[in-house]
Amino acid sequence: MIFKSSIFLLSVLSLTGCSLLSEKPVEAYRLQDMQVLQQQRQWYFEGRLALADERDSISASVSWRHRLDRDDIELAGPLAQGKLMISVAADIVAVDNGDTRKEFRGPVEEVLAEQLGVTMPVNALKYWVLGLPDPEQSFVEQADGFLQSGWRVGFREMQHINAVVLPRKINAEKGKTKIKLVVDQWDLS
Repeated sequence: MIFKSSIFLLSVLSLTGCSLLSEKPVEAYRLQDMQVLQQQRQWYFEGRLALADERDSISASVSWRHRLDRDDIELAGPLAQGKLMISVAADIVAVDNGDTRKEFRGPVEEVLAEQLGVTMPVNALKYWVLGLPDPEQSFVEQADGFLQSGWRVGFREMQHINAVVLPRKINAEKGKTKIKLVVDQWDLS
């Protein structure tokens, strides 16, 4: 009897949960809508990031501030544990885990792959988060995103911020490496 009651309760809860979902249509990604953002020199967002490959995976909240000559990326594990601050300027990558700060010279992707254990293409990602392909590399447009440097970048959900449309949910895949990013808050100033 308890089993049947549990099944009934779960069924009711799942139906109730379905009715609470928003019926608002999600705007589709269109590359031409993103072109207005090519002149955006600084921005900030907060969200959630998951990186995974065949060797390792990480999930973290992310805060990313981009300025013309510098990117500051803060990753924090569940309950703000395991904070990591990454600063990228020119050819210097600084990684601060709260106890120690180390500076590295070299390609940011290689440095971060070594420090994080998974690939994070920061140089391209700073464009992808705006819905744009990296202007330094060729790309092939697709219905919900583009292909660039072996990465399949897709935009699952868009959001209106002031007068512009920005990505909310971004997926990027290259081989067995996967990136999922959900942007909860944008600031374009």
